[in-house]
Amino acid sequence: MSIDPALEKTQGSRVVKHIGESARYTVVVVIMLVAFYLLKEKLSDIKWGSVLDAMYKISWVSLLAAVGITASNFLLLTGYDMIAVRYLRKQVPVRRVMAGAVVGYAMSNVFGWTVGGTAVRYRLYSKWGFSLVEIVAFISIISMTFWLGMFLLAGIAFVALPVQLPENLASKLILEPATWGWIFLCVVLLYLLASIFIRKPVHWNEYRFALPPFNLSAMQLVVSAGDFVLASAVLYFLIPSDLRGPDAIHLSTVLVAYLAAMIGVVVTHMPGGIGVLELIVLEMTPPSTKEPVLAALLLYRVIYYLIPAFFATLLWLYIEWTTPKYKAGPKPT
Repeated sequence: MSIDPALEKTQGSRVVKHIGESARYTVVVVIMLVAFYLLKEKLSDIKWGSVLDAMYKISWVSLLAAVGITASNFLLLTGYDMIAVRYLRKQVPVRRVMAGAVVGYAMSNVFGWTVGGTAVRYRLYSKWGFSLVEIVAFISIISMTFWLGMFLLAGIAFVALPVQLPENLASKLILEPATWGWIFLCVVLLYLLASIFIRKPVHWNEYRFALPPFNLSAMQLVVSAGDFVLASAVLYFLIPSDLRGPDAIHLSTVLVAYLAAMIGVVVTHMPGGIGVLELIVLEMTPPSTKEPVLAALLLYRVIYYLIPAFFATLLWLYIEWTTPKYKAGPKPT
């Protein structure tokens, strides 16, 4: 009795795929447990009464500002998807692109980029006529936009802003913060130059792709940088007012802490960045402000994560029940 080599190869690839998926989920669980352990150690001497007092110190003006900035941020987030749609030259109604972006990012914040944002976008955009290859390109452009804004803001922050890094972290950077800043800015500049001068498709193995034109590349920087600034501003306004300012916690410090936390969240694939966000932000802010910063982080979870996810779930259900399958045609040239 012989076994078909093609069938054996297929079965073997499936086994490898399942092992890879199991390993990935195992790594995520291990990282989550490590993050929780480190966070527990970080909060071992926390005074929860002081955390509640810090929450009571946050004014209604600051809370309303945080809610308003969150709403503005989610409106800006639709720019990620708008850029991807324009890059692919697809015709999709603006309201659907905006709805897909809001639902995608709200779910990504809570469940992680892979389980939340990517899965939701695949469901919605496949329903709206995008092929699998187009959806992969769509997600790739969004990811590229994310990292461009990250590099731009980190570069500006390290070069020009008064960032207050803890000594134990500054000593681990190998290079001076300003040097890292110039490296990040050079990467962004090289990308912009490439978008101007490299207009032919680039071939890499069996893949073929073209860089976005300069106008879309510039939009990528504006949208992504604006996203990070607004998201970190939400957290900043939730810190009690007596701890905000040049002599206490500077906005630039919160911005860099938030950028570092987002890198940690993306790299670890932690659903909602649970534990990672709190650990990194607490590590990069003064130890004397631990309770107020923790209070701000808890409120941030509610305002920036949970409330948008609730409304996004309702919007997603509405889309599923009321929207017929839509064929997204190519954009006329």
